[in-house]
Amino acid sequence: MQTGVCQTGTFWAHEQWNLRERPDFVTFAKKMLSCGFYHNDDTKTTLPYRHNSTYAGDPVRAILTAHQNDVIAQDKLAALAVETGEYLTQKLNGLAAKHP
Repeated sequence: MQTGVCQTGTFWAHEQWNLRERPDFVTFAKKMLSCGFYHNDDTKTTLPYRHNSTYAGDPVRAILTAHQNDVIAQDKLAALAVETGEYLTQKLNGLAAKHP
């Protein structure tokens, strides 16, 4: 949960892991303003149901999520996360070298 929505430099953290196959499930909630999961066709349910979570996947949250994702792409927030992470890592490594 804490690594999704560009927190690590890609939309989903697993996109950086060079996996041979996509994960069977990817869950999301609070950072997406809505909740749910993506899955393979093999795990697709045939019966309708409501997914309950903090933000229970209602239409208003889906609209908010769509707009959020537009801002993420427009403002290049994934690239900013990479840049910020590299800066923080550099500074923390400097402090570690200075204060072993």
